[in-house]
Amino acid sequence: MDSRCSLLPAAPWWGYVTSAAGSMHPPSPEQALVLAAIERFMADPDLVLDDQPGDGESGDVLSAILRALTMVLPLGEIELAVTGLLTVHCAQLDDDTQLVLEALLTAIERDDDEMALDTLLASEASLLEANALDGNYLLVWDPADAAPLREMEILDVLERYPCRGEGARWSCDDFVALLEGKILQWRKTMVALEILQEQPGTRPAASTMVLLVPVDPEAPLEQLEVGVTLSPPPPESSAGASARSLPD
Repeated sequence: MDSRCSLLPAAPWWGYVTSAAGSMHPPSPEQALVLAAIERFMADPDLVLDDQPGDGESGDVLSAILRALTMVLPLGEIELAVTGLLTVHCAQLDDDTQLVLEALLTAIERDDDEMALDTLLASEASLLEANALDGNYLLVWDPADAAPLREMEILDVLERYPCRGEGARWSCDDFVALLEGKILQWRKTMVALEILQEQPGTRPAASTMVLLVPVDPEAPLEQLEVGVTLSPPPPESSAGASARSLPD
């Protein structure tokens, strides 16, 4: 276990939370750990250097707090503890601690979204492979849709998610970067397919691009390169795969 974790219970949580007179709901042990971690890392931001390079900015400290907590508590319990502190004990928290707790909750929710996406991508291996071989369609992950992961024609993507005008969540440059990334990954996949045909026992690298649409309507669209496992094709399938490709 990371040596920093042993410091968490020793930090005095009562310096942050003073229960109201007659309160029947003092902070739980999990909540005390969360508060102790905040106190420890906020008091000495250089602790983040023990784990990864950083310049002491708040984002680095936030990651260090969450990383230390996940070594002693499941992510679900951390989320419950943070939520409880912000609801039941909010009046007894100082402003800085409230801000850190709110940021932690946002980070945890983001991690939950990432895990949900990872699970979905793992279950859609055939769709990923088909898209990696097809240069004319883009993959879009939008959890607001009934089918969160789907293929869309390039023009349909622009119509659904415009990059200009009111409410635009990405720019024209972002869209061009997505297309360039898609073309690059398709070409790499075609090379991988040729290698696989010649050496069926190998596992050449292939990948495709996914446009990510965050649940938050104010959040910008993101792009993700996703690795793909190719199935060994029969020799005659290469021409069919190339026929679906973008032109050079």
